[in-house]
Amino acid sequence: MQALYCEDKEHQDNPLNLFCLEVDCQNKGLICSFCLLKSHQAHVKNVFPLKTIVQSLNKANNPKNQQELHNKGNEIFGKHHNIKQTFRQNLIEIKEILNKLEKEIEKQIKLLDLEADLFVGDAFEKSISMLNMEKLTKGQIEQAIEKIEPLLKTCDGQLWILRDTEVNQQAQKLIKTAEVIERESKYWLEKCLTDLKKLYETCQNPIKKQVKILSSQNRYQLTYEQWNLKETDAICLRSKKKHDIWLSGVGLYEITSWPDKELVFQVQIFEGSNLNSKKVIYQDNFVIKNDMEFVNHIGKIYFTKAIKIEYDKPYTIALTPNESCLSYYGANGKFETDEFLFQEPTFSQEFSDNSTTINQGVVPQFFYEE
Repeated sequence: MQALYCEDKEHQDNPLNLFCLEVDCQNKGLICSFCLLKSHQAHVKNVFPLKTIVQSLNKANNPKNQQELHNKGNEIFGKHHNIKQTFRQNLIEIKEILNKLEKEIEKQIKLLDLEADLFVGDAFEKSISMLNMEKLTKGQIEQAIEKIEPLLKTCDGQLWILRDTEVNQQAQKLIKTAEVIERESKYWLEKCLTDLKKLYETCQNPIKKQVKILSSQNRYQLTYEQWNLKETDAICLRSKKKHDIWLSGVGLYEITSWPDKELVFQVQIFEGSNLNSKKVIYQDNFVIKNDMEFVNHIGKIYFTKAIKIEYDKPYTIALTPNESCLSYYGANGKFETDEFLFQEPTFSQEFSDNSTTINQGVVPQFFYEE
């Protein structure tokens, strides 16, 4: 490689043979030894000889690493494509629902305006005068009666006009209806705007948003062997965090006796505390291999996507193996940890043989992002 020299006049054409890799350094890149002394002493550990970097890259440049990089690159491009597709689809749905919302609000306001006309000016007298005219069209009659229809009341074939107190009640009803529309539309639209602004800020600086996966407390205080793992093991939880969190995965106790066939766990997450709930918000199958790493007899299953968990809202997590096997299990379970409140889920007929209780089971921990 041809030698390059520093352009700083004070550095006397010193060779550019060092490279700064400090992420937040304003002078990051190719530097000389004088540059190092002047601007990079605070992070000298992240400054390397250019020759060392090139040698390391050449060493890594083998067919196996190239294929791995190729595969990883395709995976990244695939994720980017999915992001664009999902965004476009969601945007289409948002536009559609906004159009429907606009039309519905206009429709409701129009109906309220028609009823409110009765309480403004001489609308009532004009309708009466029109109905007393000798020559009227069908449309004129229907329009006149439509305007005063809120004052008409029928029951058992009888017709009468609302009294003053009833008219006042009708007026209050219209006012309350308008207040509800205004309050709800204001709340939800402002919430949407706030959320969209947060999304915009995240998209502007996605790399600065550090995703840290946290581990909850183990909800069991004891660990034993020889749990016959063959039925669905489930637990209902509520987050104690007063903000939304994102559930990334669950803990699974170590398998002690492997089945002859491949061991696969079906993981399901339901909204609510009932296993018969139709609100399945996540479902996937995970192959558990005998080289899985277990720390303190607990392994980790990470979901393919993080699931939003709202504050104090019940969710049920169920794990079902395809084959019977033996595992460790937790006992003396807590009803509450620092992060969650627990309760036993309600079982449907499908899960009637479920052996899960608060006191024992095989789902000891939860992994989440804030």
